[in-house]
Amino acid sequence: MNKVYETIIKNYGYDEPVFTRDLKKRIEMSDEALRQNLKRLSDGGSLIKVKNGIYYVPRENSVLRNPRINLDKVITRRYMRTSNNKVIGYTTGINFANKLGLTTQTASVSTIVTNEVGRPEHEVKFGKKIVKLKKPRVRIDARNYKLLQVLDLLNEFDRVSEVPLENAVGAIKIYLNDNDCTSSELNIFIKKYPRKTLENLIEMGGVL
Repeated sequence: MNKVYETIIKNYGYDEPVFTRDLKKRIEMSDEALRQNLKRLSDGGSLIKVKNGIYYVPRENSVLRNPRINLDKVITRRYMRTSNNKVIGYTTGINFANKLGLTTQTASVSTIVTNEVGRPEHEVKFGKKIVKLKKPRVRIDARNYKLLQVLDLLNEFDRVSEVPLENAVGAIKIYLNDNDCTSSELNIFIKKYPRKTLENLIEMGGVL
């Protein structure tokens, strides 16, 4: 069996996004040799290329003539949660407000705040799906991502919510039920945000 294919199956399995930059860390091979192996596997149908640097292994018994990977899964793995479950980003904006029940609207272009971005803000395209990426004010990890999501929400609350702030407190508290960031961490984070965020936090009664 091809060494690259064997490594992919062992570490990722079928229908899971495979990023070449991650694959390089799992296999001892020159960049050129890896590129040639991936091209050979892709040309032979063992791998399917989503876009440059992103592949997946289709299931052998797929009934689809041209099987497609779930693009939401690709986006999640690339910008929010890695294959080893490391949190590197989160959704924000109207779609997050919708998740909390604060609006009935949804945005066709999702906004993701992620560590995996260099510029403050730009858009990327996966097939027909467009995603807006934003640089975080604080580096994201598993402990702080929910709190940062809520601070982002408070920063743009008037734009994304259809309910008044006092009616959103309950949903926000439930969402942060398992948050274990300390008050001192919150004080550090809040300094990275505009004054409006602090004002909304105070109006909520500082329930975070």
